[in-house]
Amino acid sequence: MPELPEIEVLARRLREKLAGEAIRKVKVHDHVVIHGQPVDHFESASVGEAFQSFRPDGKFIIMELDNHDLVVNPMLTGRFRMTEEPRSPVKYDMFSLKTDNYTLWYYDRKRMGRVYLVPVGDYSGVAGFSNRGPSPLDPELTLNLFKERIVRHRGQIKNVLRNQRFVKGIGNAYADEVLLYAGILPFRRRSSLSNDEVERLYHSMKKVLLRVLDILSGCDLSQLGSERSNFLMIHGKGGGICPLCGGRVSEVTANRFRTNYCQTCQK
Repeated sequence: MPELPEIEVLARRLREKLAGEAIRKVKVHDHVVIHGQPVDHFESASVGEAFQSFRPDGKFIIMELDNHDLVVNPMLTGRFRMTEEPRSPVKYDMFSLKTDNYTLWYYDRKRMGRVYLVPVGDYSGVAGFSNRGPSPLDPELTLNLFKERIVRHRGQIKNVLRNQRFVKGIGNAYADEVLLYAGILPFRRRSSLSNDEVERLYHSMKKVLLRVLDILSGCDLSQLGSERSNFLMIHGKGGGICPLCGGRVSEVTANRFRTNYCQTCQK
């Protein structure tokens, strides 16, 4: 699932190619991901408008046009591709946006993404957009504010990290990564964490996400859509070797979500 680091780099790549480009044609190839408006409105309303900017917002990417915002939540398998030469849509292509120089394709093999075309700045109809917490990399999210926010949430600490009302942009994969670096078991109750452990969690969150951003910064769109296991420390590596201690990585699957952890490093 694209999480904050992937969405941040995705916005950079799209900005580099498409900023200033005017939309000449919009075509929906599979209507299931289009929400909040009829397909014919989605296809016609933004034609003639230019891409002004691309903004990451947690797990959403916002494409800012002249009079609209195109808001995409890629969910599990939503990805983008860009082509310069014409081609026909293929299986799992959901929609395409054509400019003078490029065609931007959004494809989603599980058809779970949610795409909205809304008036500029009006996100009231975008599911899951309101009442989210700050970005974990927001400079205004200080340690003191992090401590104030975390005590409002109950349950297992991994679920707290994944809760978009706490901080926006962390999902299943990077929650595992952050907790390994912090040395905290994902099944611990938030209320069981000491003050020192909360501080360690805060700094680990920042360090892990910044490290991933740095790794992904050179990726193109196709690489952003590939498997990430080559650089993740622990997520998706059940039965493998923990890079911190050399122990065996454990794995538990519940409700279709996989959790990986190290019983030696994490307490």
